[in-house]
Amino acid sequence: MKRIKELNGFKLYTTKPNTISTGALYIKEIYVNVNNEDKKRLVRVYLPSNYEFDNPSKRFPVMYMMDGKNLFDDHTSFVGEWHVDETIEKYVKSNGKGMIVVGIDSSKSDMGRTNEMLPESNNYVKNFPEFKEPLNGYGSILGEFIFNELKPMIDNTFHTLSDKANTGVGGSSMGGLYAFYLGSKYKDKVDFSLCFSPAFLLYTEKEFKEDVESKITTNEGYGKFFLFCGGVELETIIEPLTLYMFKHLSSVGFDSNQVRYIYDTSAVHNEGVWSFYYDVAINHWGILNK
Repeated sequence: MKRIKELNGFKLYTTKPNTISTGALYIKEIYVNVNNEDKKRLVRVYLPSNYEFDNPSKRFPVMYMMDGKNLFDDHTSFVGEWHVDETIEKYVKSNGKGMIVVGIDSSKSDMGRTNEMLPESNNYVKNFPEFKEPLNGYGSILGEFIFNELKPMIDNTFHTLSDKANTGVGGSSMGGLYAFYLGSKYKDKVDFSLCFSPAFLLYTEKEFKEDVESKITTNEGYGKFFLFCGGVELETIIEPLTLYMFKHLSSVGFDSNQVRYIYDTSAVHNEGVWSFYYDVAINHWGILNK
């Protein structure tokens, strides 16, 4: 794979050691106007090994994912990586298909990360003693950044398939909740949302259900949702509302071609599990078999 050192401010990632696979990783620090102290975020763009810089007619689907530092490299993740690059390369090798994955680093603080991925206008968020102040989400700011600033930048820099059918989002825990939010709010732009261990547990159950049922009344216009949760430790708290979400989507017309739910009784809340089911989700929706 021929590599170019810099593209529109995105620089080739060459830090050693790293566990980046046979494709290429590009990074760029971008200002995000969220209500956090750390507004400068590193955006990481993985290009599959069959990407051709001098062939703009060969284009790729794109997935935007949360917690970018955990996706590609053990050396940037303190909890282990998702092996997203290795997963993508498996499909490149088996059928010649590839995908561009854009990882967005989250806020450095737990409070900041939670708030920037938490949809606002929800007055039924629980109080958590581990946070010094009540959660006050401003998720729409990050969403507007992703679709009004970052996505056009990615489409203008790399050889992307920019339409809805080739655009996805993904994440775990808060990122899983946020992937569901993005797939719902930006349903005209997003075709597949991978929601691993989504943190619906932040909400009081009764009010959460009432809100969902008032907002999602049909499957029309929506893309696909992949829901996953485990059955060990923290996952046991996440499971009830994740299962509820699957049942509600099914009740308003989402069939097996539009929503899938996996419950793994032995799975814990960590990157190793999400890495495994990331591959399962991609394979299920045929994202790299088009």
